[in-house]
Amino acid sequence: MLKRVRSQPEHSDRGSVLMLMPAAFLILLVLGAIAVDLTAIRVGERSLLSSATDAANDAVTAGLDENTYRSGGGYDLDPQRVRDSVYAVLYAKGILNRLTTPPSIVIHTDRSVTVTLKGRVEHIFAKALPGSSDAVPVHAEATAHVATR
Repeated sequence: MLKRVRSQPEHSDRGSVLMLMPAAFLILLVLGAIAVDLTAIRVGERSLLSSATDAANDAVTAGLDENTYRSGGGYDLDPQRVRDSVYAVLYAKGILNRLTTPPSIVIHTDRSVTVTLKGRVEHIFAKALPGSSDAVPVHAEATAHVATR
């Protein structure tokens, strides 16, 4: 049996994929971390908006000035009751200590209440990267109207 001799050395690509796997894994890990951080920010925004909506809704409901209403003066909002109901909702939701500024409560002449909340949402994975921001500011505003029959 004759053995064939090759004049050029054989170049094999075996193992080249093995060299790329750590880089591919690192890229997937970073993309996953970015997706998780962006999702956390979105959830924080939605949570703040939900809290503002609930607070405004409770403010126009529980903020009724009962003395004015019972004396025939119509539906009027008591500023202290409105403020107390907003703070009660935010305290019950556990969001009061995560706000960067106190809630802004505006009582309009058309018997509506606007609640504005400002807070910050912490990153989950981006904290590990140098140069990244610590937290993202979020803002939510909700207005509730009184509808009389």
